[in-house]
Amino acid sequence: MKPFLQQVAGHYALTADIQKLCFIFPNRRSLVFFTKYLAECKRETPVFLPEMLTVNDFFFRVTGMQSTDRVNLLLSLYDCYRKLYPRAEELDEFIFWGDMLLSDFDDVDKYLVDARALFTNVSDFKNIKDNWSYLTDTQRKAIEEFLSHFHQEGKLLVNPDADNPNAKESFLQIWDILYPLYTSFKQALSEKGQAYEGHAYRDLATRLDKGAAVDILSEVFPYVEKYVFVGLNALNECEKKVLRKMRDAGIAEFCWDYSSKMIRDRGNKSSFFMDTNVRDFPQAAEWDTDEGLPDTEFNVLSVSSAVGQAKQLPAILGKYTNVGINTAVILPDENMLVPVINSIPEDIRDVNVTMGYPMSGSEFYSLLNEIATMQLHLRCKDDNWYFYHKQVRSIFSNSVFRLATGEAGSALAARIKSSAKYYIPQEDFAGIPVCELIFRPIVKDAKSKDVAVIHEIEDYQSAVIKALAPALKDNPDMAMELEFAREYYLGVNRLRRMDIPVMPTTYFRLLTKLLGTLSVPFKGEPLKGLQIMGPLETRALDFNNLIILSCNEGVFPHRSVSSSFIPPDLRRGFGLPTYEFQDAVWAYYFYRMIQRAQNVWMICDSRTENMKSGEESRYIKQLEMDYKVRVKRYVAKALIETNDQNQDIEKTAEDIAVLKAGKLSSSALQKYLSCPAKFYYANVRHIKAEDDVSESLDASMLGTVFHNTMQTLYEGHAKISYSYLDACLKDAARIKSIIRYQIKDQLHTIEVTGRNLIFEDIIFQYVTMTLKRDMEHLKQLGKDSFDLIGAELDLPWEFHGFRFYGRIDRLDSFDQGTVRVVDYKTGKVEDQDVHIDDANANTVVTALFGDDNSTRPTIALQVFLYDMFVKADERFGDKTIYNSIYKASKFFVEPVEDVVMNEEFSRLMQERLAVMLDEITDLNVKWKRTEDSGTCSLCDFKMICGR
Repeated sequence: MKPFLQQVAGHYALTADIQKLCFIFPNRRSLVFFTKYLAECKRETPVFLPEMLTVNDFFFRVTGMQSTDRVNLLLSLYDCYRKLYPRAEELDEFIFWGDMLLSDFDDVDKYLVDARALFTNVSDFKNIKDNWSYLTDTQRKAIEEFLSHFHQEGKLLVNPDADNPNAKESFLQIWDILYPLYTSFKQALSEKGQAYEGHAYRDLATRLDKGAAVDILSEVFPYVEKYVFVGLNALNECEKKVLRKMRDAGIAEFCWDYSSKMIRDRGNKSSFFMDTNVRDFPQAAEWDTDEGLPDTEFNVLSVSSAVGQAKQLPAILGKYTNVGINTAVILPDENMLVPVINSIPEDIRDVNVTMGYPMSGSEFYSLLNEIATMQLHLRCKDDNWYFYHKQVRSIFSNSVFRLATGEAGSALAARIKSSAKYYIPQEDFAGIPVCELIFRPIVKDAKSKDVAVIHEIEDYQSAVIKALAPALKDNPDMAMELEFAREYYLGVNRLRRMDIPVMPTTYFRLLTKLLGTLSVPFKGEPLKGLQIMGPLETRALDFNNLIILSCNEGVFPHRSVSSSFIPPDLRRGFGLPTYEFQDAVWAYYFYRMIQRAQNVWMICDSRTENMKSGEESRYIKQLEMDYKVRVKRYVAKALIETNDQNQDIEKTAEDIAVLKAGKLSSSALQKYLSCPAKFYYANVRHIKAEDDVSESLDASMLGTVFHNTMQTLYEGHAKISYSYLDACLKDAARIKSIIRYQIKDQLHTIEVTGRNLIFEDIIFQYVTMTLKRDMEHLKQLGKDSFDLIGAELDLPWEFHGFRFYGRIDRLDSFDQGTVRVVDYKTGKVEDQDVHIDDANANTVVTALFGDDNSTRPTIALQVFLYDMFVKADERFGDKTIYNSIYKASKFFVEPVEDVVMNEEFSRLMQERLAVMLDEITDLNVKWKRTEDSGTCSLCDFKMICGR
């Protein structure tokens, strides 16, 4: 295989005065490779290198215009818009669609569209029709289709001057000023010597209409006699016009990379542009005539993981000897760059990453973005400032932040994590200078449009960058992050000079627009070693071995639909690019890339969860079905090894001693019944799940708030009277205040918002219904009060050598001979948990101690233990014990039942409990793991258990 650029270099190396040529390439990477090949051809007779430019640099060089960044363009466009439109919206709103207009104006210029004809004033329908003579039939038809949305029988259907416009009127108000906006914007840029890309392209095309190409170009390149365009593809109308003028003047030659049968196939979208290019601008020479094109071997590898694709690289690269500049790894998804770099085998010493590492993928960029987000989510309560937990945790987990704060930062992160606060007060960050600098309120009013506020944010960001930079400077592994910090600092200062009066949100968006597309190049020899690049960088380059990752539909080819203010019918009518253009461009990239390769590996992500379709790229199907190419298919499988942790855990005497020294509860016994290993981790090893911040109340928290509210209402009253209950019901504000306090305490937050407001109302209904049921019970018994023995009462019990404990929600008595064990239940309660008699006692006990976790009557176990606790207390030994389950799901429709525990059930429970406790103390019985996968999926210990 002889690379295309090497063939071009060999052809022009024979030129006597090669320094009088100017070579123009699609990108810088192809320029670098061409230089290498040309140097190899001229090794024996050194000469001065000819002029070499990218096509973009060529246009700007000839026009003398200066390219400017997107933010400056947006601000200039807004200034022009505000002058033309008295009712102009604020810059914050304009930025959303102003960026769309920039893209539209760029297309209009690159494709030499008559802007006046396109941006026609729809309101002046009659004048439009009178001036249609210069339009083509296609353009006229497109305009008629467009106007039909606004006119009927020559009459305007909408009011373009409406004070409160609807969608059509809003569109029309903007559309009618697009042409004057377009012209005034270009005029404003020209006065500053600035231009966007299309502006410069059109300027050169227009100048060549008025003057000779030789004269215009010789002013800039006086020493150049001929221009050679190498490896271009999809030409816009400006490029076509310039190339045509240069061709007719005899000062241009063209080298098109268009060799294989696949790429020449008229039915293949890859030939959409090239067929016309080769016809209009004939080849300077024939390529691939000596050796021809190789027979390519195609391989498809399916991997059910994104990172897993990168992990297959060592095996694939191991198939080839002398992996170097002849081998390329192509990354349609730039997020795969880091996994790929980390997967390169150690024996491959030379690696050249041509695509650069994007700013958007850096840790420093992520940290500053998270800090910005944190500032936009500040909360102020009682003159104290609070920070949202999600951003705080993200900041503390960032590697740049951890490096800058060291061990002190890690200790602070652990304290904050353990506190599980929803909003974290500023005072919690005291003591560490970097933390005190970052965690201070800056964006106190997120809706302010004061320039002074923006400058304060810029000062804050600059100070943060300066505080973090020393840690990066002292760490060699953070050299690239230090470069990103420098670029970020420069970006902040560039915006500072603009004095932009926008909201903080808009400022951060502009900063993202300014910095998000930047990338920092990796250091390395560009013409040596394994090449790692994106698809755009492969233009005009050839490799023996290609490995294309993320070869999935929607990734390669990339699926993108650009937003536009120009409706699709007008875009087509005026020859502006549509999605079909993108399809053709990507098709050319692929088929050109593979035409000289000997080995091609296409790796697909086969996952189908979330937004992943698992669908392989259309190009793979086209190779097989359209071109009958034999594709070898492979599937990567992960070997699953048996984990020793899946074995049962040995029981020791120390384990039993720990249990005997402590206390068992109903929940502990439930853990043992569901999974002895779970019981071991929780009650023997005392391992606890990490506390996490909850965004809203879960089922457990909801129950806790209900319990605590009832405790607050009843606690401190030896007797609860009917009149007190009635007074509580009438004081709804007090109940709601208690509930809100309890919710904030559970969530560790300073406010109750969102779905928690709904939960707050649900709990209020539970509490008021509980009060009503207690009043009904008093009325039914003809009493005016009942005795409150205790709320959230802890009682002990010893049984079979173990000590037990439990917290009873409420213990009360409505007469001297009885005591009620009250249990508030906000979850589901089955009848077998409460209604137990001689007939079903054995069935309930068998189910409780059985193997089926899904049907285990665990509430029955709790009720039994609570009764045992009360019976063991000498105060209640001679009293009848009633169990009263306040079922929140039913006490809205039926009264609370008082149920006496069945004696047969109590006897059987004690027998089976004794057997279970003997099993727990038996050293020959290991701590077994449950076979119930459903239990494992919800277990806090599944990661350390190994299941």
